[in-house]
Amino acid sequence: MKKKVSDLSADEYKKAFPIYVQAYNEAYKDWYSTEKENIFSVINTKDVLRINHIGSSAVKGILSKPMIDILLEIDGSCHVTKMLNDLKTIGFGEEILTRNEDPLRIVLGKGFSVDGYAERVYLLHLRYLGDWDELYFRDYLIANPDIADAYSQLKLKILRDIEEGKIERLPNGAPSGYSGAKLAFVKKYSEIAKQEFHNRYRVWIS
Repeated sequence: MKKKVSDLSADEYKKAFPIYVQAYNEAYKDWYSTEKENIFSVINTKDVLRINHIGSSAVKGILSKPMIDILLEIDGSCHVTKMLNDLKTIGFGEEILTRNEDPLRIVLGKGFSVDGYAERVYLLHLRYLGDWDELYFRDYLIANPDIADAYSQLKLKILRDIEEGKIERLPNGAPSGYSGAKLAFVKKYSEIAKQEFHNRYRVWIS
């Protein structure tokens, strides 16, 4: 049986998927647009309420992992299992798929294998329509280049701390050390953004 990413040991995982950041690539927006078309070619678009390019690769000028994060927000009546099966036909979730309920949060990877990263790597975040911090944080970094630069510098510091053993990259076996170390910064500016942007992504129910 072919080995999968989930079968990798902690050391094998770290070797296959090193964390590194690089300067913004103008091609990122095209990678997003292409994959958006691919997604819409296999799912029922009536189930999609909103789709956005999120994460650092959506912010020009910021250091980021060469990875495209996509937030796909769906209608509450969507047949989630069918959508997941449809997305698997274009490579999403074959190797990486995590799911949490209440609220629904599903992350599907594309471009990951035991051999490492593909040329283009994606993380698709599947959720019901909501007031998600990722949208506010992205917009705030775009509007505030000084904060975006501070975020870049924080990433470099975290990577140094991981290299020096000050931060564990895989705490309890989960690849959350890097993202966890950024959490306080992200939460702080997401909350500021929500006030400054007057809850622009809030879902109003009449």
